[in-house]
Amino acid sequence: MQVIRDHTKRKVFEQYETQRQALRYIIRNTTLAPRARAQAQLQLSQMHAYTRSTQINNRCTEGGKSRGVFRHFRMARLLINTHRYAINDRDQVRSIKNPEQEFNFFISKNERMNVVQREAFNTCLRRNIQSRVLASSMSLTNLPLGTPPTKPHIPIYTSTNIATCNRLIVYLGESWQDLGVFAWRTIGQETIAAGSILDFIHTIQSTSPDNPGILIANTGQLLWYRGGERAVTQTTWTALPRQWAVSPPMEIDAEKNRVPGHRDANEHIASIFNDVIPKMCKKDVVIDVIGMGDAGPIVAEYLQGNWGKWDGKVKAVAIGSGSIWSGEKMAEGKFKKFWEERARAYIQSGEPLETPLSGREDVGCNCYSAGQNEVVERIMPMAYKSMLRFFQLVHDVPGYRELPEMTTGVDGVV
Repeated sequence: MQVIRDHTKRKVFEQYETQRQALRYIIRNTTLAPRARAQAQLQLSQMHAYTRSTQINNRCTEGGKSRGVFRHFRMARLLINTHRYAINDRDQVRSIKNPEQEFNFFISKNERMNVVQREAFNTCLRRNIQSRVLASSMSLTNLPLGTPPTKPHIPIYTSTNIATCNRLIVYLGESWQDLGVFAWRTIGQETIAAGSILDFIHTIQSTSPDNPGILIANTGQLLWYRGGERAVTQTTWTALPRQWAVSPPMEIDAEKNRVPGHRDANEHIASIFNDVIPKMCKKDVVIDVIGMGDAGPIVAEYLQGNWGKWDGKVKAVAIGSGSIWSGEKMAEGKFKKFWEERARAYIQSGEPLETPLSGREDVGCNCYSAGQNEVVERIMPMAYKSMLRFFQLVHDVPGYRELPEMTTGVDGVV
């Protein structure tokens, strides 16, 4: 009952807040007639008690307690202790209370509480991943280049050898995902390294004989949160602190909450190719590109429109998802020939990894099973080793080109 009453007070206060402020303004405005001010005072005193902000308590939404409550979570200290997590010696995130329990999103019937808890959980993991990435011969680079950390910028990861490498591997993730994260599901169910770029960069550094450079773009964190002086995703934006529990998310200002040249994934990817690579890499560097989810068609469209500049520099492309590019939209020419011979699409499928699938006519290149049929974000953890083998094959075999494969339907029917 206490929780229901508290929720009712918050809704009533939100509904009448503007009216109360207007009446308070009239009462304090000495330039108005005394009669008008007296009427406003009378009307304000007759408003229901629930319209006052003093009626709202910082109450736990689960147990109803009003003491020992963490304002950010709206949860009592005793309940918080039952939702603590730690990283075990197998690089898994598990509950301290129950070492076999994975992260539990549904800790409350209050959706806002669940979202805030998930964001706090993800914030801790983002910090853990960043510290481990920076300890793996990687650096954090702010875009536009040269922007100080306190000014609006978009961070990306670049390897420390990016200025001297002869080959560069560029990763372009989904437009809603956090920097350095492949799949939150994999992080929660398997290990942090498997669900992030950690295993990916360690595999490149340990297995590639030519020691290629690495560039991890940031197509997801394109909103600038001025209060925290950091770039965030749309998911994080909806979980940011609000004035009241019933308040809507903060509005996104097209100027103040965006970074010029990186207002969306299209601009960000164009900036990577037009600004970052030319300024940070050698002129003769050759490039392999991975595009996941909606980044696949974006990078394909960009390369097709600028192929005169990148012909001979981009050696191979791997994309993850399904119908992300239509061969009918691809104009005849050098880029279409390149796409047919040096590109691969990894599609969600229940078939074993690298099983040839139908779809070349639609996608424009050979299609292979990603080894899983769940969600797009899990394609990268499952298929990145296959993509890296493909890239190495292209560089090791002069004149390498993909030939049409004997295929299996996406549903497994030949």
